[in-house]
Amino acid sequence: MKKLLNIFIIIFITIFGVSCATIISGTSQDIFIDSNPEGATIYEGGLKVGRTPASITVKKSGFSDKEISLSLEGYERRTFILQKSFDAVAILNLAGFGWIIDIVTGAIFKYGRTNYDLDLDPKAFNIEELEKDQLGRLIIPNEEKSVIVYYKDAEIKLLFN
Repeated sequence: MKKLLNIFIIIFITIFGVSCATIISGTSQDIFIDSNPEGATIYEGGLKVGRTPASITVKKSGFSDKEISLSLEGYERRTFILQKSFDAVAILNLAGFGWIIDIVTGAIFKYGRTNYDLDLDPKAFNIEELEKDQLGRLIIPNEEKSVIVYYKDAEIKLLFN
């Protein structure tokens, strides 16, 4: 009788206590991020986590979104949300309590895209907001990097390299 009870307990834990996606897929995932130009600082949730090109380990976020930003002097900041999808491994939980664990740990989702290669745009300045020197010439900021100066009314954009 005791042996039968032990077998029943093992089967019960196996069926109802296993959190398949947490065990098989894990609670974090590696994401590769590159930028053009390279050397941009990578921020996850506002915290610096590396420089491009880099592979970063991102904790799965469950139902909330993960925001990644790239920042490089002379270029516009680039922010995007990691794309996630349902992790089919979670189906292996059947009708057990493993769903709860997978949801809490975020393992019920996976990041569908694990490779990002992003172009950074040069900083843009409105021509009407630029300072002028003593002779009335426009002062273009950040002369060592590419910048875009635009005149909204005339729909003109100038690229300075």
